[in-house]
Amino acid sequence: MQFLDLEFVADQFQQYADSDPVHWNSEEGCIKFGETPVFYKRFDDHFEIEIDGVTMEIPRI
Repeated sequence: MQFLDLEFVADQFQQYADSDPVHWNSEEGCIKFGETPVFYKRFDDHFEIEIDGVTMEIPRI
């Protein structure tokens, strides 16, 4: 299993999820960071991501 920095992933979502429709193009889905799948759901004011069973809410900026 590859270690993935949750803060790095959260930062990527805040920076790019609303401005890069090619990679984040739906209300929910899965994006791979390296070999690690990151499942996400988009809400009006935040994202919810799940990595290896750990769920985290990230505010939308």
